[in-house]
Amino acid sequence: MKSTKTTNNNNTPFPTPLSYEPTSVLDPRATSSPASALSAATGDQCNIIPPSNPLDESDTLSWLLYEKDNLSPPLKTYQLNFPEDLLDPFQPQITSFPHEYNHLEVLVQASHLIQTGDVQSGHQLLTRLNQYLPTPSGVPIHRAAFYFKEALLSALALHNRSTDQTPLSAVEVVCRINAQRLFSDLSPIPRFTSFTANQSILEALDTNGQPPPSIHVIDFDLGLGGQWSSFSQAVAARSCLARMLPPAIRLTAVVQNRTPETTLAAENLCDFGQSLGLHFSVDIVCVAGIGFHALGRIHLVPGEPVAVVLSPTKICLKSSATEPYKLLQHFLQCAVPRVVVSVDTDCFTHTSLSQSVASGLEFYGTLIESTEAAAASTGMGDEAVRRIEWGIFRPKISDVVGSWSGQLEPFQEMLTRARLTPVGFSQNVMAQAEWLVRGASVDGYHVARRDASLVLSWHGKDLVVTSAWRS
Repeated sequence: MKSTKTTNNNNTPFPTPLSYEPTSVLDPRATSSPASALSAATGDQCNIIPPSNPLDESDTLSWLLYEKDNLSPPLKTYQLNFPEDLLDPFQPQITSFPHEYNHLEVLVQASHLIQTGDVQSGHQLLTRLNQYLPTPSGVPIHRAAFYFKEALLSALALHNRSTDQTPLSAVEVVCRINAQRLFSDLSPIPRFTSFTANQSILEALDTNGQPPPSIHVIDFDLGLGGQWSSFSQAVAARSCLARMLPPAIRLTAVVQNRTPETTLAAENLCDFGQSLGLHFSVDIVCVAGIGFHALGRIHLVPGEPVAVVLSPTKICLKSSATEPYKLLQHFLQCAVPRVVVSVDTDCFTHTSLSQSVASGLEFYGTLIESTEAAAASTGMGDEAVRRIEWGIFRPKISDVVGSWSGQLEPFQEMLTRARLTPVGFSQNVMAQAEWLVRGASVDGYHVARRDASLVLSWHGKDLVVTSAWRS
């Protein structure tokens, strides 16, 4: 499969400052691309939330009928104590689940069985959990448990069929876009991750106040592309103030497969760059089937500064199970990037599948809890939270389950072996990150330095860890 490119070329003068900053480049107001008609044409359909069973499209209203009164007060602390010696999942004592959180422990036991190769027993245990976790309802950690259960069942089904997931429909793509916009309104996480990564790249590429003629950014977690819309605005604004021509931006998106989301993001990024007077091109490199051997398709221009944005979970999902980091390490050594930004939005242990599920339950319970608190504070309500859960958290949990491929070394050790060194964030970045978090719709978020990283937390629980590395 060859890489594909989307590009624009515009030499028009800089536009006047924009009064509207889009949450995502997929906003129809920020693009003239025909692809944006997809959002306008199906916008009303996004009011229909997918049913609790993704395979059953006959009951699209069932999502709206979940009980909303069975929610615990916010800021509840969950302490899960998983036994080291796992019980026999088919003994009578665990089939009744008398304790409130026993089914969470059983979920971890099921993942342990799958991890050790007893797939049949793990599947049977997950099937039993259907009666206790039939829908994503109840307290945040129970909703997180539902999504982990579904992700494990889906992973087993795909393993048995040896097929890829079905591509998203147009309506599902629009629903994900809508969920991302809601999440950006409720949580400081998207703005925090974009800002810290963008500032690290801009500072690394800005040598002696002279912008380079072109910039090559390699992104391993493109998503909806929202980060690069704000990056384009920053590049255009800096060049305008300096009365200099802006550099061309080459974005290489390393993705598992080319999806409607990827295509739409690429087209709209190019259109948005054109509206700012930038030459912006997007090259899509797919790694499905061959893993990071596909990195050899990335075109590196001698003398062109390179910046790389990595997400540990996405790296594990895209890499080979036998040598997960070796090819990426080799690529980083050859590319010699000015900066590598690591954005970890899954701040929990990934040493084993069962540990990923155990710690992931608490992490995503906290993430749902913080989003729920913000929705209550702003009056957006439970429906907005459900849309975010389905459009953002559910796919991320599927990635967590799908990215586990055995014992992996710490991600930072791979970066160190690639001859990269962590560098601290500037005081300016720290101050602006703190200002950004102070503007959150609800109290409880906090930004702190930890070694050379910046950490965004919610009531002491880490949500995002970003770090910058240089040669």
